[in-house]
Amino acid sequence: MTSSSVSTTASRDVLIFSQRRLNDNVSRCSGFEFEDVLTEIEAVDIVAPARKRDRSLPYDPKRWLSKRTDLFRHWPSGAQKVTLQKDYDIFVCDVQKPQELLTLDAIPNWREHCGLAVCVLEEVWSKDLHVHLPLIRSLAKFDLIACAFAEACDTLHSITGKPVIHLPGAADMVRFAPTSLSAERPIDIYCMGRRRPELHDRLLKVIKDRAGFYLYDSATKPPTTAQHAVHRDLLANLVQHSKLFMVDIAKIGHADQKKGNIAWGPRHVEGIAGGAAQIGYAPDSEDYRQFFDWPESVFRLSEDPDEAIDQIVGLLETPGKLDQMRRVNMAQALNKHDWLHRWAQILEKLGLPESDGMAHRRQVLSDVSEILLSGDTVQTA
Repeated sequence: MTSSSVSTTASRDVLIFSQRRLNDNVSRCSGFEFEDVLTEIEAVDIVAPARKRDRSLPYDPKRWLSKRTDLFRHWPSGAQKVTLQKDYDIFVCDVQKPQELLTLDAIPNWREHCGLAVCVLEEVWSKDLHVHLPLIRSLAKFDLIACAFAEACDTLHSITGKPVIHLPGAADMVRFAPTSLSAERPIDIYCMGRRRPELHDRLLKVIKDRAGFYLYDSATKPPTTAQHAVHRDLLANLVQHSKLFMVDIAKIGHADQKKGNIAWGPRHVEGIAGGAAQIGYAPDSEDYRQFFDWPESVFRLSEDPDEAIDQIVGLLETPGKLDQMRRVNMAQALNKHDWLHRWAQILEKLGLPESDGMAHRRQVLSDVSEILLSGDTVQTA
């Protein structure tokens, strides 16, 4: 099938290449949620290969080769192969980092059976584009590249010659939206993942002195999960019961990894999606202002930890301000930060119409917005 044979109607077949059986890190759950939402609004088949039990074909040599030569494509990744038997209008390859592209050999005939092909890259730092140059060049097989990091888009385009759009993270708003914006929120502040040590130490003392509830991660190694949907349900529930949700610039404290890049991730959506007031640190960049173009989106804390603590306590003691922030944020999140809106960006760039499933989900989001902002309670199934 060639690009010219892609359906021009809203009825189409979509194939997703997923890493859900290859990577159980909780950081991948957001991307798997995106795939799940697509299955609700499009006619989707998911190919999710597992690693072969036979370890005689190790993965590392392919990764080593991908940094040095285009010949990497001839070394098997060890992922179980699936041969396509039907044609698809759109192929979506959803990967977090470029290295996950190495397992694309699991579908050897994907290009022959798919009309338009989109690669979604959740995390790619500019330095990695040249470290994995042969692997990045292989993206030229795709018709569109959707990159979550705005700073990498121009370089990706220059290397591949293909259109590249900035596609940041989002959230399943049907899952994350609280049943009520006036319900009790016993968690004073939720800080997920990386944190600033000086601010964290002060928060531990201040919230304890206030007899409050400060929720943070204590694990020292990346956690894993066997059920991504269960993890997303848990995260949504925690945010729905938090007054404040801490956000920060991606890879805070890991300058060696980001090499000067300034980026933001799904966390900047997940807080407002669950109805918490979002506080912390966000890029002062054009791409951030494009997606968060209202003042309540994040309460920016001072870089001085003592001043930041005073700001946090001040917010906790001003419930009326918090209520206003969460109501404005919820309206904006339902209107522009569901995974539906990211898929719509892709379709617009491809020149394709929206599906009936997308129209239905837009109506659901509109209904939830109307109920929440009127002060009523959303009824869950």
